[in-house]
Amino acid sequence: MLPWQGWLIAAFILLLLELFGTGFFAFTLAIAALITTASAAGGVSTTGQWWIFSLSALVLAPLLKWLFRRYAPSRRASFLAGEGQQEGVIVQLPCGELRIQIEGDLFLVRHAQQQPLKVGERVIVRRFDGITAIID
Repeated sequence: MLPWQGWLIAAFILLLLELFGTGFFAFTLAIAALITTASAAGGVSTTGQWWIFSLSALVLAPLLKWLFRRYAPSRRASFLAGEGQQEGVIVQLPCGELRIQIEGDLFLVRHAQQQPLKVGERVIVRRFDGITAIID
């Protein structure tokens, strides 16, 4: 097997690993392996190939992270569990329990003054106590 074929196989394996959710870590390495494939096909020595792979991975990791955050940002705020001042709606589950719905996610809910909760009411989250939203 030629060196460029080995790098190409490594790139495809890394792309398959990315399907398991490595947070674009394997994707970055796969792109670096593809760059190294081209250099290996061009006749670069084995040491040079490893240098090219390492340097391209070091450059691509922060670059791709920046690009993904810039052009595919999450518009959701509910991942900020523990953050207050989020608006939600009180919903009732089929079992009868009440939850607060914040951007499609359901959280346990408790009123700060132990007042009864009303289904459909829009409320502001004061804070989170673990996974329970404390509302005003």
